[in-house]
Amino acid sequence: MTTQRAILFLLLLAAPSLLAIAQPVIEPITQNPNAVLLRRIWTVTGSDGDYVGTGCGPVGDINGDSITDFAVYYGKSVEWRVFLGGSPAPTTEPIWKRKTDIGLTTPVYGDFYGNGSYLVGFGDMLRINQGAAGSAQVRFFAVKNGSLEDSASMILDPYAQSKYLVGPNMVVGINLDGQVGDELIIAHRGLRKVDSVTYTPEIWFYRGGAGFQVDTPSYIVYDTEPTRSSSSYTAQVVDLDGDRHFDLVTVGQYAEGYKLKLWFGTETSPWTWTIPDREITLTTDIGINFRPPIMDFDGDQIPDIAGTSGIQSSRGAYLYLSRSGKSPRDRSFRLEDADRIFLNQQYYVVKTTGYFNDSLRRAAMLRLQSSEHGNTLMTLFSGSPVGPNSTYDAFYTSSLDGLSGGSVEGVTGILDCNGDGWEDMVSSAFDWPGNNSGIAVILAGGPYIPLDQPTVGVRTEPMADHQRGLYLWPNPATTELNIAWRGDLSSMPTRMAVHDVSGKLVAESELRPELGSARWATDGVASGRYLLTVYDRSGKVLASTSVVVQK
Repeated sequence: MTTQRAILFLLLLAAPSLLAIAQPVIEPITQNPNAVLLRRIWTVTGSDGDYVGTGCGPVGDINGDSITDFAVYYGKSVEWRVFLGGSPAPTTEPIWKRKTDIGLTTPVYGDFYGNGSYLVGFGDMLRINQGAAGSAQVRFFAVKNGSLEDSASMILDPYAQSKYLVGPNMVVGINLDGQVGDELIIAHRGLRKVDSVTYTPEIWFYRGGAGFQVDTPSYIVYDTEPTRSSSSYTAQVVDLDGDRHFDLVTVGQYAEGYKLKLWFGTETSPWTWTIPDREITLTTDIGINFRPPIMDFDGDQIPDIAGTSGIQSSRGAYLYLSRSGKSPRDRSFRLEDADRIFLNQQYYVVKTTGYFNDSLRRAAMLRLQSSEHGNTLMTLFSGSPVGPNSTYDAFYTSSLDGLSGGSVEGVTGILDCNGDGWEDMVSSAFDWPGNNSGIAVILAGGPYIPLDQPTVGVRTEPMADHQRGLYLWPNPATTELNIAWRGDLSSMPTRMAVHDVSGKLVAESELRPELGSARWATDGVASGRYLLTVYDRSGKVLASTSVVVQK
């Protein structure tokens, strides 16, 4: 592992204030010459036909060490396996296994009772009619003694309750109403009710709190029209208009074509949602596709929408930014309405990856992906006050990472699994590398700290509110001293100074807190002991420690 493979993004963030974008900015996608291959810190693979990585995702902090843990589904073994996050990387030995047919490709977790006790849910498939049909269940396991209990403490089973056969398109736990306890939300493209099948989507809400239960939905939002029988369906819950109330965003294929439907939140939602507040048919002159990434790409704390659309010369990525001043309640989302346009026919928008290179979580990264000859290239574009850069700063492809070619990005989840305060991505693909061996990997965000190289001698020091907030190496320094810090400190460093033993200032530098690292070139100083001091924006000392330079 070398520092060249660290995620040293050139994140050029301007001041928070910015004039509204008046006209679309149309640009081709290019590569930053300093773009880096994302750093893979964890890998599990299978053999031919093992289908490792049929599903994956975070499961919260199970063992209470403040590092997020995660699960991977092993298809041939028909079981979920839970792994603990850890520093410098998670363990490859699972702490918990559960035989279950895969009813969901990602786990769901939350503090549904509101008492600090998390439940983790895994999908299962109930086989009925002698195996001729199936209905998804969600089995919830309580966290206990640093692991999950062996038996489910709660089972969401629509067939047992109402003879409904379901196959959820989205299951998520989130606090929607600001009251105690997370809500459980399940979106269905359609369901079979006894002997009849309906493809009219339903979104089920289970209210969180002391009375949380999964026998009967607390509230159901019914779509207004059926989807096509062979179509897919997506649903997201996000504060799209920035009014601090969650909104419901769905996309499905209907008789008239794909439609985007919006239910805007109020003080009483989701318990009062009925018909959509807005519907948009996604024709080729609309810049939103089937699964639009919705995140804050321009750093104003209001989500933006990205999509892929257009045909032939107009095909590309279209971004609709909240900084433009246009509201999702009435903007057209036509191609010419986009605020940023990246024209490149080989790319299509997949998902955002979170805040890999900005621990201050000001502007999310955009993820675009292309595939050629079975090999997938994932590219990441840094956010900024004018939206994502058109020049990508990081990329990943398995063929350049010592792995067999093919996609490793079938299912993804965002988490900090190595405990450095920077977001990482767990990603898996059951069909990799073409023989269905399957793979799951974790790609790390933030700066590379060589904790996996014992000979380097990384030293840790307290900083801000964390006992291991500051990292220094090598020890002693020869030609340079590398300095890095956690991404989740309560107060971030913005300036460092170095004094000699007499108190004379020998070096001073402004720091980019969101990048997480800096470097002091020691070529011009004599061997000896120096005092390194790190300050926050107000001038408060965050850390002060002695460092040794030895030529």
